[in-house]
Order: sequence, then C-alpha cells, then structure tokens
Amino acid sequence: MLSARLLRQPARQLLSRNTITPSTSFIYPRARAFHATAPRNDAVLGALLYLPHEMTSLLHSQLPWYATIPLMAFITRGLLVTTAGSWARALTARYIGLHPLRQAIGHQKRDQLMQNKSQFKNPIEAKRRISKEVKAATGELDKRWNCTLRGQVHWTFAQIPIFLTMAEIIRQMCNARDGLLGMGLSAVGLKDVPEAAAAMEAVGPTNPWFEPSLANEGMLWFPDLLAADPTGVLPFVVSGLMFSNVYFTKNTGSAHPDQMSTVSKSIRRTLLGVSLLIGPLCQGLPAALLLYWASSTTSVILWNFWLDWKYPAPRGFTECKRPLQMVPSPKPKARRI
Repeated sequence: MLSARLLRQPARQLLSRNTITPSTSFIYPRARAFHATAPRNDAVLGALLYLPHEMTSLLHSQLPWYATIPLMAFITRGLLVTTAGSWARALTARYIGLHPLRQAIGHQKRDQLMQNKSQFKNPIEAKRRISKEVKAATGELDKRWNCTLRGQVHWTFAQIPIFLTMAEIIRQMCNARDGLLGMGLSAVGLKDVPEAAAAMEAVGPTNPWFEPSLANEGMLWFPDLLAADPTGVLPFVVSGLMFSNVYFTKNTGSAHPDQMSTVSKSIRRTLLGVSLLIGPLCQGLPAALLLYWASSTTSVILWNFWLDWKYPAPRGFTECKRPLQMVPSPKPKARRI
C-alpha cells in the first residue's frame, strides 16, 4: 500500500504533464517581406558630396551639361594642382636634380669601404654592408634637402578618392545603381544579368540629385548623357587618354625612364595594362560618367604641362662613365736633418 502510493505521481504533476496547451498560445515568428526599395542614404557620404554637388549645380545654372562636366573636372584638377600638386612636384624636381650628387656619394662610400676588404668575411656580406651604407648616406642627403619621394607617393594616392567622389556625384545624377566597379564587373560577366540590367533603372523618387536634363544636353554622337554611348567610341577615347597620360608622363622620380626602379616599372606597366582594359570593360557606363573621366584625364595632361613649366626638373644628364678617381691622402713631409 505504501509502495503503491510512493510510486504514484501527484495529481498536479499528471495534470501539468498531460495538459495540452492551446495552439493560440504559441508565438510564431513573423514572415519578413522583402521588396525593392531605394538604397539608404549615408549621412557621412552625403555631407562629403554636398559641396561638390552644389558647385556643379551652380555651373549648370549657366552652362549646359556637356560644358559643365568638363569645366568642373578642370576646376577640380586646378585646385588640387595649385595646392598639394605644386608642393609634390617641387619635391620631385629637387630629387631628380640631386641624382648626380646621389650617385657620386654612392661611389665614394663604396670605394671607402672597399679599401679595407679584410673586414668582410665573404662577398655577400660586403655587398650587403655597402648597400646599407650607401642607402644611409643618400638618405641623409635627401633628408637634408627635403626631397624624399614620400610626398609624391602621397600626392598620387590622394587623387584616387577625389576622383571617386566626383564620379559618385555623376553616378547619382545619372540615377544609376552601380558605380565604376559594379558596372565593370557586369561587363565581364562577374555579376548576374538581372543586376546588370537594373544598373540603369531609376532608383526612385527619393533620389534628390537625379538630373533628367542630362538626357537632352549631350553633344556630338552621344546626345543622351544618361545612357551609354550607342557607338561605343567614348570608352575607347577614355582608354587612349589614360594610356597617353601614363606613357608620356614625366612625373617620375628618375632622371631617365630607363633608370626607374623595378617597382616603378611594374607600377607603370600595370597602369598601362589597366588603361587598355577601360575601353572594352566600360561599355555600359553612362555617357556623363565617361565624359567626366575623359575630361579629368585631359585636365591631368594639361596641368602636368603647367607643372613641368613651373617646376622644371633637370633632364638629359647620365651617369659618369669614367671611374671615380680618389685623391690619395698627402704624405707627411720628410724632416730635413
């Protein structure tokens, strides 16, 4: 009797275990509905693009778009060149001008170290020690004249975000979903066809920077700046301008193009290859974006001519072919008896 009571579960436990909870008490997760909406506006990006956009709109109040876009590219480039560009080009001119002195110091340091060959265990150690000493000596010369190439490198990379900023303004004016990278990927088939086809769709009425007048203020064979060039010539014009700018530029840290370092040659060849790919890869870009690209590259070429005239770098000299003659130290005079 007692064992039966111990084995029997309480009534409240049976009730709690066997009670069926009504189905209405379950909370089912709500199904999320996805639909096409306009992209969310970034406040930081909008603040950065506000001033250039207002300047572009001010120019368009007096000029059509086919003249506003090139003029805006020329003004933007002029503001950059007359400030940071002039400072960087002055550094480059001094660096090229000191190239003969830099070579002479290197030969002098090399001859001084080679006079005492017994301090080196093997040729590899001698080469490493000489290279280190020459680099330190030439580095002190560049530091004393404030002509290191860091300013030129910073100036080169600082132009990229400025160009992308102006390209983003043109993209929003054209009401295109994809930028330069997205349209380039769609051209080579790395993006789906529906996304590529929707690249030129209207973002929606929430885009305040959309300019419908771009469709009627083109020029020559591309009257509609919102659409791609129907002939496909404009992307190849941009490609030719980019190739010419890289190939004929004199903005190098070496006195002669053949004397550039391996890294500089690799960067130059890479830029030449990329410029040749612009033509076939940018066939789907709006004509307004390609017009700004061509105008910006042309402005770079024109302002580089001004920099070459304003801050000329010495050209035409080469390394001395004769070996450096070290003057022997004077011998002590013999004492007369």
